[in-house]
Amino acid sequence: NQLESIGFNWVGEHTSKQETAWDEMFEELKQFKAKHGHVDVPRRYAENQKLGNWVMNQRQAYRKYKAGFVQSNSGICEERIDRLESIGFIWTRNQATSSIQET
Repeated sequence: NQLESIGFNWVGEHTSKQETAWDEMFEELKQFKAKHGHVDVPRRYAENQKLGNWVMNQRQAYRKYKAGFVQSNSGICEERIDRLESIGFIWTRNQATSSIQET
């Protein structure tokens, strides 16, 4: 491809930055789980409010995704859903709270 031969990036710098940012927050979530034993980060988590907001945003993006509102900027896709679920992510706050209380 001629564009690729001159170094054209099909993904784009913006998308790459979004991917990196998502991966960084996912790693922070894994660290939270290692420390607390769950991934139900409070929205107003004093130690890392950015992480609390990110978790809330993942839940919102998931609801939109499942409702059929798939947007390229929603930040959620099947791969990310699988990754989050692989560490025990619960998509609704009520389920998350009750599962913590049971443990």
